[in-house]
Amino acid sequence: MLPPPFRLVERDEVTSTNDTAIELAETGSAAWSVVRARLQTGGRGRRGRVFVSPPGNSYTSFILRPCIAPRDLPQLSLVTGVAVAESIEASAPRTAPVRCKWPNDILINDAKVAGILVETGGDAVIVGIGINLVSHPDIRGVPTTDLASEGAPGVDRDLLLATLCRRLKDRVTDWENSGFASQRLAWLDRAAGIGARASFSEDNSMEGRIVGLAHDGALIMESDGRHIRIVSGTLRLQSATPRWAGDTQDRPRPEARA
Repeated sequence: MLPPPFRLVERDEVTSTNDTAIELAETGSAAWSVVRARLQTGGRGRRGRVFVSPPGNSYTSFILRPCIAPRDLPQLSLVTGVAVAESIEASAPRTAPVRCKWPNDILINDAKVAGILVETGGDAVIVGIGINLVSHPDIRGVPTTDLASEGAPGVDRDLLLATLCRRLKDRVTDWENSGFASQRLAWLDRAAGIGARASFSEDNSMEGRIVGLAHDGALIMESDGRHIRIVSGTLRLQSATPRWAGDTQDRPRPEARA
């Protein structure tokens, strides 16, 4: 079903696909093994947040062993985000454009339709991907959606996974071989919120305007006249789709000053 070198490990119910993938990686499972589950009873997102995981959606985790420097590992969420966005558009072409929100969310019509969680396990990197196919959770302060609600009912989980495998393998391989530059541009072409006002951190303690993506994957925010590098944390957009989104000719490029 899956293209080589992928190997599918199918489970009916798990605490989380990332947990299962970590266990498999620690016992020697090969790179590009994929754990998929119908139901997660303890799904989680970044910073330990609960990830609601009812049946019917897509829950997968990939075991990777990328040939990259440890300092570059945070870029993997962005590389994966582009692959997920491409896979959704290929599987559900009638939806609105799919956008990437830094660092690990995928949006349609300014609402979260998928999320990514990158963790380490043994000598491997685990990339967990949840995509809302038929339902979405109600998360306070976070607009959410699913593909069925966006005009794409009946997306086939198997075909979606096969597409995701191909896109993720292509993106990660190019990142390993050629660095982050082309992946950065691909992410910027889908970026949600560049040029928009946003608040950052758990308590919204900083507000400003998102002005770009640094060459190492850090987000650049302008606040009180200063350009500030953001390397981790929670970002809340006041406007997820600026008027020029997708228009590369008029897109601001202040990242050269970062």
